[in-house]
Amino acid sequence: MSEARRNIPSFTTVTSTFRSYILSLPLLTTTISCIVIVFYAFGALLFNDNPIYNALSLKPEKFFEGQVWRILTYPYTHSYLAHLLFNILVFLPLSTAIEHTIGTLEYSYVLITIFTVLSGSIYLLSSLIFSLKGVEMGGLNTWIFGVVVWESRELAGSEREIFGLFRVPSHFYPLVLFLLMEIILQHEWFVGYLCGLFVGYFYSFGYLTRILPSSDFFSNIESKPSLSHLVNIRGFIKAEVGRRGGWWLPLWNDDSIEDPLETSINHTSNAGEQNQTDTIQVARSSSPDPHSTPVFIVPSSNTTRSNSPALESVPLTTDPTTADPNSKEKD
Repeated sequence: MSEARRNIPSFTTVTSTFRSYILSLPLLTTTISCIVIVFYAFGALLFNDNPIYNALSLKPEKFFEGQVWRILTYPYTHSYLAHLLFNILVFLPLSTAIEHTIGTLEYSYVLITIFTVLSGSIYLLSSLIFSLKGVEMGGLNTWIFGVVVWESRELAGSEREIFGLFRVPSHFYPLVLFLLMEIILQHEWFVGYLCGLFVGYFYSFGYLTRILPSSDFFSNIESKPSLSHLVNIRGFIKAEVGRRGGWWLPLWNDDSIEDPLETSINHTSNAGEQNQTDTIQVARSSSPDPHSTPVFIVPSSNTTRSNSPALESVPLTTDPTTADPNSKEKD
């Protein structure tokens, strides 16, 4: 019994760990989580009828009556506590991974245009086709399923864990999560989940590239002096940092390499006195030198954008001034 008690972390350790986790969250993920918690606390706990949910959720009949703001505000509202808690627990790790991958500004654009407006538009269209009345959509569900599809295709390995209970192939993870959420959150209408899944697959397969600016577009916006205060806020992930979150796959050998966007690789020759420095500027080589270590970058953001800058080949070269002097004597 005493051994078990010694293994229980102290209250100070738990609070310190929780505080460190909260401070490590990126800016947009933290902001969204705070907004949905405050909205639910104010609407559901202070009032019996949850007026915030009624005013901001996506109700087709209200939207077509002129309350067009609902297509932007519905993800921030939750109808009951279990709905909020489940969505927060699923959303936090997924959103953190994506924001660290592509940057805060680009992630904001993707959430608003694709996973909010486009998903909401599909929902409204389906309500007209199937003559749905009195049905509303709210919560982070569409964002979660859009991000789950995206993350499972671009960031995950061959398998994914379901709440630490069992593993499923990564491509089936969104569908399994859909079934679990439909079972657990029975009060929510599943068409909202399907809208998120549909948009997530469209985005991850590259069918929405026409409405996606390149990452350089967001880098240029971040460099403007008027946004310097925003960029310097704790947790803001810059676009050029986000682009480094891809997969680095060596094609010809298994030599360990450093980040080619940050450092150069110094190779020491066998002679022991002459050093040659090969700087990898870009990481694709169609005709690799036998002494080089070519690398292929698979960006974590959408790789099929037509307006993304192309990767050029820069072979690793040896400075002729640092060549082995013994070679001339042999000649």
